[in-house]
Amino acid sequence: MKATKNILLMPAKLALLLLLISFQSCSTYNTKTADIESDLFNGDFSNAIASIDNNKFLNKDRNRLLYLLEKGKVEHLNGNYENSNALLEEAYIMIEDRMTKTNVGQAVSAKFTNPMAEPYKGEDFEKVTIHYYKALNYFQLGQPAEALVEAKRINIKLYELNEKYKENKNKYSEDAFSQILQGILYESTGDINNAFIAYRNAEEIYARNGDQFFGVPTPLQLKKDLMRTSKAMGFQEDYETYRKKFGFPEDPKPAAPAKTTKKGKGKSKPAPEPVAVAQPVAPVVTGEAIVFWENGLGPAKDQIVITASGADGFFYGTYYDGATQEEIFIPIPVGFDIGSVNAIAIPKYRQRYSYYTRAAVEVGNEDVTFELAQDFYPIAKQCLKDRMLRETIDLVARFAIKKAASAGLGALGKELFGDTAGDLMKLGGDIAGAATEKADTRNWQTLPATISYIRVPLQEGENKFLIKKQGPQGIDTDTLYIPYKKGLQIVNYFDLGRTQLLPPPGTVTSQAVAETYTQLSDSKSSLLAAKSDKPADIPAKNSISIPAETTPLTPVKEGITATTVVNNYVKAAGGEDKIKGIETMVMKTSSVSSYEGKTTTVTMVTKMDKTNNCSVKSFTDGQESFSMVVNNNGGYMVMGGSRTKLDKKTYDNVKNGRNFYQNFIIPLSDPNSKLEGITSINNQEAYAVSYKDATYGTKMTNYYCTKTGLIIASNAKIDNTSSTSYFTDYREVNGIMFPFKTTTVTNGVASEMVTTELLVNQGVYETDFQ
Repeated sequence: MKATKNILLMPAKLALLLLLISFQSCSTYNTKTADIESDLFNGDFSNAIASIDNNKFLNKDRNRLLYLLEKGKVEHLNGNYENSNALLEEAYIMIEDRMTKTNVGQAVSAKFTNPMAEPYKGEDFEKVTIHYYKALNYFQLGQPAEALVEAKRINIKLYELNEKYKENKNKYSEDAFSQILQGILYESTGDINNAFIAYRNAEEIYARNGDQFFGVPTPLQLKKDLMRTSKAMGFQEDYETYRKKFGFPEDPKPAAPAKTTKKGKGKSKPAPEPVAVAQPVAPVVTGEAIVFWENGLGPAKDQIVITASGADGFFYGTYYDGATQEEIFIPIPVGFDIGSVNAIAIPKYRQRYSYYTRAAVEVGNEDVTFELAQDFYPIAKQCLKDRMLRETIDLVARFAIKKAASAGLGALGKELFGDTAGDLMKLGGDIAGAATEKADTRNWQTLPATISYIRVPLQEGENKFLIKKQGPQGIDTDTLYIPYKKGLQIVNYFDLGRTQLLPPPGTVTSQAVAETYTQLSDSKSSLLAAKSDKPADIPAKNSISIPAETTPLTPVKEGITATTVVNNYVKAAGGEDKIKGIETMVMKTSSVSSYEGKTTTVTMVTKMDKTNNCSVKSFTDGQESFSMVVNNNGGYMVMGGSRTKLDKKTYDNVKNGRNFYQNFIIPLSDPNSKLEGITSINNQEAYAVSYKDATYGTKMTNYYCTKTGLIIASNAKIDNTSSTSYFTDYREVNGIMFPFKTTTVTNGVASEMVTTELLVNQGVYETDFQ
């Protein structure tokens, strides 16, 4: 969270942060399939299928399994159940063959570059989810027996997968939802006995895990189904056991039987009561429907690049998975020099935001809420974590091979050109190895975020149900029509987003998404209206021009110091009174990063006041990726749809950070700041002032133009990384000069950030920080 403060206060680090975000996101599978995801959000499944067929990445041989999974799911959404099953069956066969025909060249390439060069084999939970969709397809095709076979395969496949792992076995080794599905399918064929057994198996899985399974509590509907089927089978003892366990009320007692008497000697005796014998009770044949609600899109994989130094025989690094700090240890052979530039990339699941949080169906005069049955995010996280523990050896091999390659390059350089050249060539090899270090970010992305279900009764004729769905802007409604049939039906209903309210396909842009935030959060004014006659939009392009480097330093005239240079900057920017008069600020920026010919756009809307209350919204290629609010009572951030309270240290860093004026005089906060001399940077003569950032310990050098007095560049050195940001296109806003364009260069990789709107002392309200 150190980066959060940089977003607000340090332009040089802001550009570097945006660069790092885009550098990692530009190479993920999620960005390679953005057009498919857009089609899904817009409900255009036919176009999504065409996009899958035309996607060059998915059509590579090594991604055949992904192609089958993604297209098989979308064909299911489009109602093409036979096509869906054919694709998913081919995927199933590929997995059964264990993909033994891995190309040797691909395997070697993966060791030298990244695991995305190998054929995709699928995560374990993906391998079993195939059977869920095949079961639904078969049921819709009128083949419930075949559907039941697929449902049974889920736990069988989980067992088979786990048995082959000698150590670090999967914690996801059984699936409660698959047992519920089996029970429903058994009921649909009239097999109440096996339905009861399946429901019982599901309940036992929940019970073994503290009445919840991967974040899903035992569904109330499952409890009702257990009670109903045990009673229908005459299993009175089981029925009473579950009734007491679940806290259900006792059944109404039947009226006492009339007493009769017998003639004979002495007193009359009551007739003996009959002995109860458990008999299967034939279920009442009625019409019912199970409605599955698939909500949102499942988690996507990002990557985390961990950089660290080796010590005591280990490469060690830490990273955060949500609020949890994770550690990674990779053994280093004794005497092995890992050099100064190191990187290990590991995959990490990112939870994607679902528009709706809950839904209910109006049954009669009552709203019956959908109950959560499967949440893919915690399952995906656990499966990935368990797999990474088993595959540490692959990380070690990839790391060692790259290091050996750079060491060999260095040895060759020393032999041919001398020690210095050899060291530089080894460093270049290390940098190249770090640059090509990428995690495998492929995953089945058309899966839903969650699956919930509900059981509704059906009347003869057409049944009309009102579905109420809770979203951030209130309740949306939809109508579900289910024709009557005797027995049990299965209906699959899905919301990938707020599809019915999105613009037509092809009209959603990153600008529109970013502007949605301002419309929702500030209804009092058109906050981000253009305030300049000069447009500041960023055109999409494949390359970004890199400014010229600095020239050697030359001495300055006597009497000029770091203090005089900074004070002259304050004067040139508008003067101390003007700057100290800043009460609030609103800034909308767009950043384009270019890497390997690909561009990524990050749009950010930031609102802040002089007491460091702030609100930040960030959108990556049109998709909301991050938001944060800090106020006098605390703060929180939202990422991937998950809201997290800011810890005290992070909150204090933001809330107690520099005010607007202090940001203009940052170098003077370091008593050891120094005027290093005069240099030419980006073809302009400038004073170079060095200082150390007290908060983060970062070595900084600011460059102030000798003619205008304005800051034109800033260099930050963080560990072994050096990044320079260049500030241009100065404009006056409320009498103060601000740069509207920042170009940042790090290791030859460039990014541009353009301020498209900037407001001072207007457009900010107390409600923005709630």
